[in-house]
Amino acid sequence: MKKIILVCTGNTCRSPMAEALLKEMLEGRGLEDEIMVSSAGIYAFEGDEASPQAIDVMKNEYGIDLTRHRARVLYDSDIEKASLILVMTKHHKEMIADIYPEAVSKVHLLKEYAGLVKDTDVIDPFGQDYNTYKRCAKELEQLILKVSEKICAL
Repeated sequence: MKKIILVCTGNTCRSPMAEALLKEMLEGRGLEDEIMVSSAGIYAFEGDEASPQAIDVMKNEYGIDLTRHRARVLYDSDIEKASLILVMTKHHKEMIADIYPEAVSKVHLLKEYAGLVKDTDVIDPFGQDYNTYKRCAKELEQLILKVSEKICAL
């Protein structure tokens, strides 16, 4: 089974939204038993809920429930077991590469892996309003669509 981890800073905004979108797209293609998707944060506070704005945007715009999401820290075991690690920023990629140089080949910027834009960060909506979260979710949706197509082609 392939294991994909989506990583952001606190695992309360970007990575849980991206995780939910990727899971939904893979389920739509009947791949949920072949590919395990999770998310984590570099500086997550274990057990934190998804941000209220992320919960609202995902429910209102996509019909996806994030109320059960709980933040988790990115652990050594996650890095070891992952087939693919998709990060939201260059900083996340650099941090993982510095700590786990053996994992460099499986760590990619989400935008880079999607093939849309190289070396560009996904905006962090943390602490912003609903519309900022909505823009972030729309951006993630476009990126995750490209990622799911790429994964399915492998």
